[in-house]
Amino acid sequence: MAFDKNELFELSILIYKHLTGNITTEEQIELDKWRNASERNKNLYEQVCSEKMMRDKLLIYKNCDVQLAFDSFVRRRERNELRRRLVVKISRYAAIIALPLFIALFYFNGVEMEEVLPEQTENIITIRKNVPVLTLSNGQQMVLYNQDLTLNEENGVQITMNTEKGMQYNTSDSIKAEMVYNTLTTPSQCDFTFTMADGTKVWLNAKSSLRYPVAFTGDERVVYAEGEIYLEVAKDREHPFFVMLNGMKVEVLGTSFNVNSYADEDFAEVTLVEGHVATHVGDRSYSLLPGRQLRWDKEDQTVDIKPVNVNDYTAWKNGKYVFKGRNLLEVAKVLQRWYEVKIVFEREESAKFIYTGVIYKEENFDVFVQRLEETSSLSCRKEGDKLYVK
Repeated sequence: MAFDKNELFELSILIYKHLTGNITTEEQIELDKWRNASERNKNLYEQVCSEKMMRDKLLIYKNCDVQLAFDSFVRRRERNELRRRLVVKISRYAAIIALPLFIALFYFNGVEMEEVLPEQTENIITIRKNVPVLTLSNGQQMVLYNQDLTLNEENGVQITMNTEKGMQYNTSDSIKAEMVYNTLTTPSQCDFTFTMADGTKVWLNAKSSLRYPVAFTGDERVVYAEGEIYLEVAKDREHPFFVMLNGMKVEVLGTSFNVNSYADEDFAEVTLVEGHVATHVGDRSYSLLPGRQLRWDKEDQTVDIKPVNVNDYTAWKNGKYVFKGRNLLEVAKVLQRWYEVKIVFEREESAKFIYTGVIYKEENFDVFVQRLEETSSLSCRKEGDKLYVK
């Protein structure tokens, strides 16, 4: 499929925006349409978005005309059609070529780029595939990664996002009384933290979502959660805080706690770190003390409250999963959400294997597989995005 240089440059910009998380829904649809148009496009896309590219430290530039640099490359290529490899050597004082141009050169040459090894890396960004998505009250979706932005909601609340302070909601006396909601959603291999308008701090684990008012009005503060979320609720006795889960409601005044309620799980958990919460299941209410966990079985509708080491259940927000005496089936569900893989147990006994260990989120999935084989009699084999355990 042939592209002129302008089309090619625009395509490289779309891929760059996708990799850095700065892409709109409309642009993502356009990129997906191009990617699915042919096998060549799909292969190129997978190469550019590969783990190797993700790990590379790519330079960004200031005061550099990328379009001019691209045009210059096209003119050079037209004068030398036999050139098949491009090696870009960048010194400390050389002009820096941005990622969109790298992608364009990659496609135009039809070959894999050789590794770029800058001598100095003063401005570095790390590319991540999976980024959180903020859905505004009007349905507009914004990806939140490595960018500074300011958004104005319909009721006058201002949302600011920067790399130092994260995402924050700023209210003023002039905001409208109407209830306006945002939804924050995290995909696999992504967690995110932000501060709501009332000062409540929120951490979302992978494949979780939280629907919440951009400004709390009325007598109660109510949010709607799915997945795994940790909250440090700002104290306000006159306005109690409620977390609505699938079939369960958690009531707090000011406290720190963890909720785990994925739709594909047959249980929901509330783990209290400090303060006090009341958990409502059906027409019954259960009071929790710090260091205790309530586990609700969705199938048989039973509730179990027990003392736990809360650090084991909140370690995920610090970059690791801690498993102590958990059967491998439970461990597999956690890892499937984080790594976006499918773990298939070929024997029923394999799923019941008791696993104890710490898994760091930054580690490759293969590290877990290797440890599992080293510490058990289980055998594993990978086929694509599936791991078979026997």
